[in-house]
Amino acid sequence: MNKVNTTTAITQVQAISIGQIIMDDSNYLTLWGQALLDEVWYPCDFVTTYEVMNTMLRFSQDKHDAVQMTIVKKLEDMRRTPDIIDLEAELGAAVVFDRLIFHMRRPCLQQDDNWEAYADEECYYIERVIQMPVPVQPTLPPAAQYNSNNINEKMEHCIQMLHDAYNLYLGFIELELGEDAARAMAALENDNKFSMAYYAWQLHTSAAK
Repeated sequence: MNKVNTTTAITQVQAISIGQIIMDDSNYLTLWGQALLDEVWYPCDFVTTYEVMNTMLRFSQDKHDAVQMTIVKKLEDMRRTPDIIDLEAELGAAVVFDRLIFHMRRPCLQQDDNWEAYADEECYYIERVIQMPVPVQPTLPPAAQYNSNNINEKMEHCIQMLHDAYNLYLGFIELELGEDAARAMAALENDNKFSMAYYAWQLHTSAAK
């Protein structure tokens, strides 16, 4: 497999589970597993590169060492291609990768002069992954959470919380989640709060220069 051709549609899932890894003499890995969509696991296969796989492991530190060493050991001992790594047998269970945004495209085959998608929704090419920021949504107002009797310190804490919320919003925008989704995940749906967060961010940005 020297090249993967894909459709243009990008699909994002909440998590993927990998039970087996198929390796050959190319830079591509085939992953047998499942995809989590709307809280339901569906059987799904994935194709990706070693670079993307390493990124997935880097963002999932608790899984990094065991999976990495399993891959390295297989590469050292591999005497035939393709070969398989059974993560369920090696580690006792499939490996779940979550809290990541998977940018995936459907692979396609050439039909005459056109590339047409195949395998329905059961196979995807993982183009890249991005670590998902974790929004902080306190149940109490920032000033009430901050343990201080100094009104100036409480105000500064409120400004810092608004700044952090807007910074989180910018992070989601960079992840291409869209304006409405980014504001919702940063708890900035309210226009007044969004404006205050922007001014707090601008205040800290100008002060840092």
